[in-house]
Amino acid sequence: MGKLKDKVAIITGGADGIGLAISQRFAREGAKVAMIDIQEKKCREEARSIQAQGGEVHAITCDVGNSDEVSSAVEQTIGHFGKIDILCNNAAIAIGITITEMAEDDWNKVINTNLSSVYRGCKFVIPYMQKGEGGSIINIASAAAHVGLDTFTAYTAAKGAIISMTRQLAKEFAPQNIRVNSISPGTINTEMNAKLITKPGGENLMKSWIGMHPMNRIGDPDEVAGVASFLGSDDSSFVTGAELMVDGGLTTNPRFIE
Repeated sequence: MGKLKDKVAIITGGADGIGLAISQRFAREGAKVAMIDIQEKKCREEARSIQAQGGEVHAITCDVGNSDEVSSAVEQTIGHFGKIDILCNNAAIAIGITITEMAEDDWNKVINTNLSSVYRGCKFVIPYMQKGEGGSIINIASAAAHVGLDTFTAYTAAKGAIISMTRQLAKEFAPQNIRVNSISPGTINTEMNAKLITKPGGENLMKSWIGMHPMNRIGDPDEVAGVASFLGSDDSSFVTGAELMVDGGLTTNPRFIE
């Protein structure tokens, strides 16, 4: 393949779920990957696995909710690879509870991890892109920002803000050849979701997920990674400010199906 050959990419939340699929795909496409994750052991294990397949990966333990740690992770990437061409802001958490019962600490935790982490990543990476030839920033939003998801107000609020932030940054930094785009996945077959369907009632949960998607299935993490690879590559050199739905048609449905 090699469409990302010699590019250096930072991927937050890169050791699990969609982030891991992006890390793997980018490495297969020839990118040098800084895999950033709060899960130190898993991050190093997954990095070794990618390296065993011939990929070039540097594992960095980092809490994206902490500015000092994000700044350090960026500096470590520069120290290891010398530049940054791609930033994929993927790290996120979800706490499902109705807003009238949600503790403010939980609200702040979701906003800090999901939204403020994008601010931190952009704040510390963009100056290096400005010193170079530009770059590509890929923000992982969610179809939930478009159709709503009961009890996940903090999550959907953060993801919706990411989409608005993406368009603003795209406009602001386009003259410096820094492209900023977002991806909104539908329900994806991640390890977390796979565990949910093994619990009591999981079979019905899967049926409801499938029923929400006109393609009559949920997505695979590599299907999101493929779109991220396109946005990180020169194939998308005239694409900025875009919001790409990778949702099997979920957001074309007239309503959210429980």
